[in-house]
Amino acid sequence: MAFILFIRIFGFVNESNKQIDTFSQLRLPLIVLITFAHSYSGVRAGWTLWDGGWDAYEVLKLVVSETLVKVAMPTFFVMSGYLFFVNVTEWNAKTYWNKLRRRVKALLIPYIIWNSAMAVKLQTFSLSIFIEPANMPLWFLRDLMIVSLLTPIIYIGVRKLGYWIFAILLPIYLTGLYAVQPGLTPYAVCFFTLGAFLSIRKMDLIETCMKYETPSYVLTVLLGIGMILTFRTPIFSPLMLCFRMAGTIAIFCIAHRILSTTNKRIPQIACDASYFIYLAHYVFFFAFLDTWFFSLFGTSTASLCIHYLTLPLLKAGILTGVYMGMAATDSFQRENPSNSR
Repeated sequence: MAFILFIRIFGFVNESNKQIDTFSQLRLPLIVLITFAHSYSGVRAGWTLWDGGWDAYEVLKLVVSETLVKVAMPTFFVMSGYLFFVNVTEWNAKTYWNKLRRRVKALLIPYIIWNSAMAVKLQTFSLSIFIEPANMPLWFLRDLMIVSLLTPIIYIGVRKLGYWIFAILLPIYLTGLYAVQPGLTPYAVCFFTLGAFLSIRKMDLIETCMKYETPSYVLTVLLGIGMILTFRTPIFSPLMLCFRMAGTIAIFCIAHRILSTTNKRIPQIACDASYFIYLAHYVFFFAFLDTWFFSLFGTSTASLCIHYLTLPLLKAGILTGVYMGMAATDSFQRENPSNSR
């Protein structure tokens, strides 16, 4: 049960306001969205879309897994950058090392454990799995750890350059020229720096996004439609890069609108389960559920659509139940580092 020490990533934040509430409430929906991208059944796994016709199942996959999901990880990078500096009143070596120490527990140890679990499952034993993770979704943890190491440079850049730091980062990001070294991508650095910028300058992330609410919605819709229509063409990639930026702002605006008009919240235990779902969903693929479903309902287009929309939710629900069972143990409540402020 020791691994449950490390299944929360944002719980150590001491601040309580609408931003942290928004971050917490966004975790589970975004993680569930990510599971859709990793839940292809293997039936009709290829793409024939726009090769002289269209298929409802492929359109559904395209809209969710190849379009909507693209805003999930940028949103997490923005939140991570913001949270890294949210309680920082003075930047020095002690602050830096304390931040890194926490991320050893929250990022590095889960990365090692769950990568190793996937390596055992695949019977692939090589140190390279910690560079190109065997548990593929953990590329985000890898990139987040590396960009966390660069936070002194980011802090100085924000302080010295102000908004000009984005005059450097945005052109690099928009060109699509990603660094060869895994983890050192403008994609990770740019969105993390955006969150860090707002936090260091004590700017309200939600209020800042709300200033661009309408343009973000319009651009997100137009760029999303453009991505769908240009899928499998060279135009898709630059549209996707822009979609990520507009969509990330739109996500924060939508979340704020929903949370400000209702007192209903996703239960905290379910929000906390999101990190566990993220770590485990690619290891425990629950392939027997796919086999059971197709044996009962066949592989027609309608069946594939229903499978695609329901099975990821069922798998996330199972993992949430597992997490809740572990969280109920006395050892979890006593030992979980997020309970130590």
